[in-house]
Amino acid sequence: MNIVQKWRDALGEVANHSGWDCSINRTEAELVEEIAMDVLQKLNRVYVGDLDHQITKLEQLAQLQLQYYKSIDTYENQISHEATVQCITELKMKRSIRMLRLTREMLSYMEDSEAYEKLF
Repeated sequence: MNIVQKWRDALGEVANHSGWDCSINRTEAELVEEIAMDVLQKLNRVYVGDLDHQITKLEQLAQLQLQYYKSIDTYENQISHEATVQCITELKMKRSIRMLRLTREMLSYMEDSEAYEKLF
């Protein structure tokens, strides 16, 4: 089976799925373009589930630390809570950078800061 025929068969199969209508007046090229754009849009999504999971866990930890800090008010407890909050803030920044698809080059003005390396 040649490549063109494989593509036609695949397009026919995809077109038969709900949401694709090839019976209206349009060329195969237009249908291919629409399908390709839809697939690319779906593949171009950004995955941040790993960061969301870490953020959720750390927010729970921060809440428990705060409750403990309120019951036993020590400097060490306060430092521990502040470190957790700082980590949450850094993860949220990482998440935002990933969602916005910012690159190192786009953030090159930050290269001299300590936070720069933590973001990537």
